[in-house]
Amino acid sequence: MTIVRSILAIGLLGLACSANAVPVTFDLDGASSSVEVRDFEGSFLCGLSACGIDATLSSGFESLSATLEPGESWTFHFFDLSFHGIGSGSGTIAASLGFDAPVGAPNAEGTGSGGFLTAFGAVTGGSLTWATQPGTFSLLDGTMYSVFLENLEGLALGTVAVNGTITLLQGPGGSVSVPEPGTIGLLGMALLGMGFGARRKAKNKALA
Repeated sequence: MTIVRSILAIGLLGLACSANAVPVTFDLDGASSSVEVRDFEGSFLCGLSACGIDATLSSGFESLSATLEPGESWTFHFFDLSFHGIGSGSGTIAASLGFDAPVGAPNAEGTGSGGFLTAFGAVTGGSLTWATQPGTFSLLDGTMYSVFLENLEGLALGTVAVNGTITLLQGPGGSVSVPEPGTIGLLGMALLGMGFGARRKAKNKALA
């Protein structure tokens, strides 16, 4: 009976913990979000062909949102890079991600640098590396999440999409990812099997 009671207690604890895992909705705000190219320097050929790079928020950015449970991640299309002219260049990109929700979420900002070689923007090779990532944020209600921006390298055709990823580390009130009831059930079955095995061994020893 002691083993059965322990299993029931573990199951009830798991259900209670699952109920405390509070989801959080992340709703992106186009009005307070931005991306821009800074300190651009082009090669001699780039100067002759007026080549360059443009950075714009993704189409439909304002409507992007996702509800996450603690431990879940969401990867979204943050902004696009487009190229024109012929030649190579380098520069810095500054990005700022704003939120309508959760309430009180500050802008997540990052700065990256990179270079490119393009042929009329149809074919472009290069790289983008984020020197400073937005990182981890903590809100007054206990919510904790991280924001990271995608590094790029290689060859691309046309416009290049840059993604961001939000991971909910902890929900409001400190709720975190916990085992699901199914996992708790499997744990209980394992403990039950171990208990029966131990009881059988003890009974066999007594008979011997």
